[in-house]
Amino acid sequence: MSFVDYIKKGWEVIQLKTDAVKELAADEKGIGPAIGILAIAGACAGIGALNFVMVIGFAIGWLIWGFVFVAITHFAATTFFGGKGKLTSLVVPVFCGSLVLWVSIVPVLGPMFLSFLASLWMLVITVVCVENVYEGVDRGKAIASVAIPVVLSLILGVILAVVGVGLLAATGAIAN
Repeated sequence: MSFVDYIKKGWEVIQLKTDAVKELAADEKGIGPAIGILAIAGACAGIGALNFVMVIGFAIGWLIWGFVFVAITHFAATTFFGGKGKLTSLVVPVFCGSLVLWVSIVPVLGPMFLSFLASLWMLVITVVCVENVYEGVDRGKAIASVAIPVVLSLILGVILAVVGVGLLAATGAIAN
């Protein structure tokens, strides 16, 4: 398949077409184009934020975050819920489905509002992918598998916020 074909399949994943999810999950050559689709999503966020210096930074950051999120989801699905499947079988359809995040290219609204909505839809996409990629994982287990990295992210965010505020207060950058 060409890169454009992967974009078309990503569009089908966005529409929750399970045949597209299964086809991409079985595609061993799809990892490169899938990574490209997610990297473009990150670049779109930089463009939409009108921060052209961060185009590359966002692309790299979104790739790192994407792999961490999918790896934790894979771990949860296989370890806690007995799913059988490979990490790359989840990466390809999820990253191709990240095509929905390209909406973040819209200036002002994209990075703030549209990307938030697209991120919520990415959770739905990821649940559908987990459910269709891993043998033995039903909808409930798929939801739980995706919820685990979401909860971990929220906990990490709170910890980082508390530490950051503490450091700012300790250095005198903010008033006590």
